[in-house]
Amino acid sequence: MTAGNVLTSAIQLTLPIQQADDLTLQNFYGANNPLLLDSLSHALQQRQQQFFYLYGESGCGKSHLLKACCHLLFDHGGHASFIPLEQTSLFSPDVLDNLETQDLVCIDDLQAICGQLKWETALFDLYNRIKEQGKTILILSANQSPRHLPIQLNDLRSRLSWGEIHKLQPLNEQQKLTALQQRAYQRGLELPDEVGLFLLKRLERDSKSLFDTLQKLDQASLQAQRKLTIPFVKHCLQL
Repeated sequence: MTAGNVLTSAIQLTLPIQQADDLTLQNFYGANNPLLLDSLSHALQQRQQQFFYLYGESGCGKSHLLKACCHLLFDHGGHASFIPLEQTSLFSPDVLDNLETQDLVCIDDLQAICGQLKWETALFDLYNRIKEQGKTILILSANQSPRHLPIQLNDLRSRLSWGEIHKLQPLNEQQKLTALQQRAYQRGLELPDEVGLFLLKRLERDSKSLFDTLQKLDQASLQAQRKLTIPFVKHCLQL
């Protein structure tokens, strides 16, 4: 299997067709990050700003934003690539070759390749090719700012500071409840406050875990033809 085929497989696993409508800029709860959402939307429409660096703690929505940007480009007939660096066991740095021909390149979890010279060099070269070609938007995510990320290649560290740098602010408990209820509503589910608060207290509190759990409850609710109540949730999740 070639590196390109492996990359395609990785993208398909990360972005299954049935989730395409779930990950959009519109359903990202952006109350804490309005300037970032506005800047990303403008850049994707006008193709002016080329480089974005997003960072924040796990579960704050970085992957959601990157996938949502890819979907927006797809919906408008563009070409986009999503590279999940936490899955680098599936592919080599060669997957970054020729990505300067894409309209959008989103590289997630940059911290996963820190200290790996081949990966750092390949990303440095991609930055330079994108800058030279001038047609591609590059969005990277990491768990730390460029200044604190343990990058070994100094030339790459300087590239990471090109363009806009945004720290994603985590949601407080009320905002997580609101985001969870909004996601439930989009699925045609009613999530009462007491059920949402029960989930927040009993489960991992990062957005991905909560939304994955909501998907399981959605399927269980459809099969059982039941509304979401605390007893039903306890039964489904074996809590």
